Amino acid sequence: MDSTRLFPDKKSLRAQCLAARERIAPDEAKAASLEVAKHLLNLILDSVAVVAGYRAVRGELDVFEAMARLSGRGHELCLPVVVAPREPLIFRRWRIGHALEIGPYGIEIPPAAEPELIPGAVIVPLAAFDKAGHRLGYGAGFYDATIHRLRQSQKNVQIIGVAFTAQQVEHIPAEPHDERLGAVVTEKGIVVGHGS
Repeated sequence: MDSTRLFPDKKSLRAQCLAARERIAPDEAKAASLEVAKHLLNLILDSVAVVAGYRAVRGELDVFEAMARLSGRGHELCLPVVVAPREPLIFRRWRIGHALEIGPYGIEIPPAAEPELIPGAVIVPLAAFDKAGHRLGYGAGFYDATIHRLRQSQKNVQIIGVAFTAQQVEHIPAEPHDERLGAVVTEKGIVVGHGS
């Protein structure tokens, strides 16, 4: 997609970027996920005890390989769980190979018996991003609320967006509640970095 084109509103921008993501061939998506895994391992600090990832749906870049490697390096893993509309997500522990169940929005989540963890690094899916670290999500506001809460409680939490290069655009219109990403990782490397 032409990353220099400006779209008039978030809805149009989201639709264009998701369409671009859907056009990525499965073999290209797999290769991208392997490259992203390498970049994430270089970016996430060894001192971070808990890393939150996500289960890829609807063409999102798959971070399973990255999470498996992070687990092998000694990080504890967790996945996001929706508790209520517009409320911050919680994160439950997940171990590679352990069973998941289907939660809200048809997304796999750890069962309720798993303990809630507070991540020191969060790998965030997105619809689009720009070079200033602005993220366009899916419109529900879960991650903005979550990132805001985490930043209030942890000064150095790492917030890392993950996307295909095709999802980068020139500019995303930001609103006061929108949280910027500390970094964005694509198959080509770290595109933006603004600390935490």
